Amino acid sequence: MNQLRIKNVMAFLPSTDFQSSSRFYEDIGFTKTIATDEAVQFLLGDYGFWLQDYYVEEWAANTMLCLYVEDIQAWARHLDSLDLLQRYGGVAKVLSPPHAQEGGIMMQFCDPAGVLWHVREG
Repeated sequence: MNQLRIKNVMAFLPSTDFQSSSRFYEDIGFTKTIATDEAVQFLLGDYGFWLQDYYVEEWAANTMLCLYVEDIQAWARHLDSLDLLQRYGGVAKVLSPPHAQEGGIMMQFCDPAGVLWHVREG
């Protein structure tokens, strides 16, 4: 089974405004690593995703990612300090502060295209 080990899995995310979404992900701490005219790979440490210059409303509205972090309070402070609601015209925002939910503490935010991120400590 050693031949079947994986190194990573990366989702492809939509964007309504490719430049705004790229700026958003850089603002929250991701780094552009590979870029083409239609897609950018973002990483934070060893983990990341591809942002596409492509949008389908039904796809964006049904995309959810779960980000597992060591310190959810640090993430909450970081996202709050960015004032996403103001900076991105009300489309990117923190939807819920850290709160208890089954399996631990979580919070939620959405990106400029409406992609939902669940942030969980653990």
